[in-house]
Amino acid sequence: MILLTGITGNIGGATARALLAQGVRFRALVRDLTKATAWAEQGVELVQGDFDDAESIRRALAGIDRALLVLPNGETQERLELSFIRTAKEAGLPWIIKLSSPEAVRGTTSPIPLAHIAAEDAIMASGMKWTFVRPSFYMQNFRGSVKAARATGKLSMPMGKGTIAVTDNNDAGLFIAHVLTDADQTRHHGQCYDITGPDPVMTFHDVAKVIGELIGQPVVYDDCDPKAFQEAIRPFHLNQWHSDAVATLFAEIASGRTPGHKTDTFQKIMGRPGRSLRDYLKTLA
Repeated sequence: MILLTGITGNIGGATARALLAQGVRFRALVRDLTKATAWAEQGVELVQGDFDDAESIRRALAGIDRALLVLPNGETQERLELSFIRTAKEAGLPWIIKLSSPEAVRGTTSPIPLAHIAAEDAIMASGMKWTFVRPSFYMQNFRGSVKAARATGKLSMPMGKGTIAVTDNNDAGLFIAHVLTDADQTRHHGQCYDITGPDPVMTFHDVAKVIGELIGQPVVYDDCDPKAFQEAIRPFHLNQWHSDAVATLFAEIASGRTPGHKTDTFQKIMGRPGRSLRDYLKTLA
């Protein structure tokens, strides 16, 4: 039996949709039952709980043999993930799959990948079987870019000469669902999967060119002021901590400390290429 966390978010939700499409039964740990009503209506078994409440985690884990750990990036992410890992170990969970990030490399100063590193280390030390799934820069980060480019002729982001490999949220969910339901589960134990779409490593000039071709007008990359960009996107972040953490992460991309790295992992495991950036942007154009 599978337990999902983060079902009301992007990747947890994409994983849940993929499992439902396969007719796979699973349970979900949710903090707010109201937000998860649509999932209950589709037959998902919900357990109300909180990562700060070990007893609720234990209730959710009863009868579970594999669990997906997904939490939104935030100031409490590291503490809450470590709490879940500790309780899962105590409860005897056989196998944990964690959503992580390819930016989670030693030497980073960004709080978001540092939280992933701490959780990965705790999982590897726990004795549980484990799998890490680490999608690259999400295509959905460009969901507002097509509209803005039509109006300004620019892709404005403070990414310098940084490079990225990109992944679609839905592909990440499909990949995780495949790992969770693969008949040969043992081949995924102890694996760290960095997944990307089929596009080559791209600069933000490359992304601007793709957007321009899709909307039929020239679009240039504007390496805008980081502070101004942070203020512009602040309303979309949870709080000041989140805003600062994203700014630090983007600065590491801009400086080249965390360059894009394309892999063929998705295609090897799934037997087909993932969605391209062009195909994703077509849905927005």
